[in-house]
Amino acid sequence: MEMKHTYDALILAGGRGARLGGKDKGWVMWSGLPLVEHALAALAKQVPPPVRILISANRNLDAYQQTGHVVVTDERADFQGPMSGIEAGLMRCKKNNLLVIPCDAPLLPSDLFEKLQQALTDQPEAVAAYAVTTEIAQPLCCLLKPSAAGSLGKQLDLRHGETLAWLEAIQAIPVRFEHAALFTYFNTPEALKAQRNPS
Repeated sequence: MEMKHTYDALILAGGRGARLGGKDKGWVMWSGLPLVEHALAALAKQVPPPVRILISANRNLDAYQQTGHVVVTDERADFQGPMSGIEAGLMRCKKNNLLVIPCDAPLLPSDLFEKLQQALTDQPEAVAAYAVTTEIAQPLCCLLKPSAAGSLGKQLDLRHGETLAWLEAIQAIPVRFEHAALFTYFNTPEALKAQRNPS
């Protein structure tokens, strides 16, 4: 019974950082630490924590490797966004579910895995679950079974790289989280400044 709670996690840090002037978001500083360290801290707070953490990155690979975790790069030469990073993570998950989180949402709730896993336990035919708040769907905060890899690969083959559309196509379970602020993305200079200087 314990095996269903054994899972891997993937931090998405492979984006281009276009809204941050091309900066590597994982190494953008907030509250004294780079955002990737906040993501690692968010995973450490999950109950239970993941047994293995992967980091999806396409630059500064040596720096990410210094975190002590496995670094994966996109398998596809043509940049197709976060779904390419998710594909690279799923390719390394043969039996464990994969919890996916973005590197630039440092406030994620400590029950993210627990609630997503409960949804998959309640509906065992489902292959994925993802967070939604009162404001918006959060497709980059999702829990995937390894069997989701096939449909993801087909979507990318067709150059359909929209994560929410893929999750809806495979009938992923939307899981409600009440506190939308915990899913705040710090992916623009304005967002970082607002969080450093709350009004």
